[in-house]
Amino acid sequence: MFRGRVWNALSALLVSDTPDETVLWVPPGFTYAIGDDLFGDWTYRDRIARRPQLRVTRPGDPYSVFLFQRADGSLRGWYVNLERPQVRTPRGFDYEDDLLDVWVPVGEEPELLDEDELDEAVRRGFVTPARAEEIRANAERVVADPPWPTGWEDWRPEAGWQLVALPPGWDVI
Repeated sequence: MFRGRVWNALSALLVSDTPDETVLWVPPGFTYAIGDDLFGDWTYRDRIARRPQLRVTRPGDPYSVFLFQRADGSLRGWYVNLERPQVRTPRGFDYEDDLLDVWVPVGEEPELLDEDELDEAVRRGFVTPARAEEIRANAERVVADPPWPTGWEDWRPEAGWQLVALPPGWDVI
């Protein structure tokens, strides 16, 4: 979600769902829908993900941690998506994206991504300056107290797992 609309949507396989965390698996080659103009009146475009990813979300956290993997299953790095806490819905999970992200390649230092998008969202009035400061503070906390490793770094999917297509009405809130 962004600006009160679905920004992107994808199908995922539920790996684990406990009171402490939800883990979703997205294999390579899946098709997902994403808006084509973050700051305009977007329409959706289909894209195909090239790399497998595992998404780990813990209740109340203002982020999710994606484990980006290489085609051979080895870990490429952690992508921390700053967001409002995830909400369970009848169709799956929703979250409001906070634009700013943290990327941590294996063996390297964290780097902030999309600071320009957050700045532009503030400039256009989609995000208040006070909210932008909260988002930046969340990023600082993530870097100071990393949520990686997650404990899922050695996980591998079962052979033959396949995704289903997005259901009708996926873009309706």
